[in-house]
Parts: sequence; structure tokens; C-alpha cells
Amino acid sequence: MGHCGDRHSFASRAARQRDRRNRVWDDVEIRPATAADAVAIIDLHFAAVHETAAAFYPREVLDRWSSLPDEARYQRIRDAIAKGEERLLVAEEPSGVVGFGSIVPRLHELHAVYVHPRLGRQGIGSRILVQLERLATDLDVWQLQMEASVNAEAFYRRAGYEVVERGVHRLGGGIEMASVTMKKRLSVWVVSHLG
Repeated sequence: MGHCGDRHSFASRAARQRDRRNRVWDDVEIRPATAADAVAIIDLHFAAVHETAAAFYPREVLDRWSSLPDEARYQRIRDAIAKGEERLLVAEEPSGVVGFGSIVPRLHELHAVYVHPRLGRQGIGSRILVQLERLATDLDVWQLQMEASVNAEAFYRRAGYEVVERGVHRLGGGIEMASVTMKKRLSVWVVSHLG
């Protein structure tokens, strides 16, 4: 009897999560970032680093990884968007930008995927990642590599990225953070069937 209730409870919980994810997905559009998105991108980056990664890194690493948003940080994003060397996508819902990600095609690099902490684990990051992979293949990039934070390793593993090595990423001021170098060979099938 207890098992039946447990199974029913698990199934109900899974169904509620699917319904919530579908509602979120219906309201979210993935599109290229514009200069007007710079403030939202940096503010979201700050929230994601300081909330999502807080259990994995000490405060000094979080502060160096994502300092308080200011005009200089906003301008760096505007400049990156204008130059076009780093291709940024944003996930936007009616209330505003809720996620972003980027690739640097020339380096075959997946630079980042971030989702606002209040919408984590609802599939938005996966949607951003799939669109970045599509963009990469459109630009004849068939493998992406990245230096992931340890808190993001499981997310990228689920998406098919493999660990190449574990190490440290050197931040400004000589601060080091643990990181994981990962890579994925992109395929036509994966890119055309996951979106």
C-alpha cells in the first residue's frame, strides 16, 4: 500500500513539474542579444553566480567571478555584442530576460549558459544550449569546448559534454576557482532533433 502511494505521489510530482516546465517554455523566447539587453545580462549573471554557485565556491571567488554590476560591465557586454566575435543569445519571457548564453565560434568555445535562479531547473538553460549548438553548426563549428564551473558540470554532462580535465581558472587578482574543461562533438542529428 505504501509503495502505491509513493508511486502515485512521485507521478503526480513529475506531472506537476512537466506542466510548470511547459508553461515556462511557452512564455520564453530565445533570440540574439542586443545592446539593450546588456543591463539585464549582467544583472542576471550577478544573481546566478551569487545564488546558484554559492554552495560551491567561497565568497571571494564569487565576488571576483561576478562583481557588483556597474556601467563598465554593461559596456563590456554592449561592446561584445557590437563586435560579434562572441555570439550571445538571451531567453526572454514577458517580464524580461531570464537567461543567456554565448559561444565564441572562432575559438570553438562555449562561453556560458546562465539562468536566473528563480527559474532554474525548468529547461530554460537546456533550450539556450540547444540554440547555441545550432548556431555553432550553422557557422561550421562541429565541436565546442568550455571551462565550466563545478556547479555546472552536471548540467553539461546531461547535455552530452565530456570532462577533458579538472583544473583551476585564474580570475583577476590572482584568485583561482576550481573548473572543469569539457567538450562535445556536435552532430547534425542532435542539433536538428533537440529543439
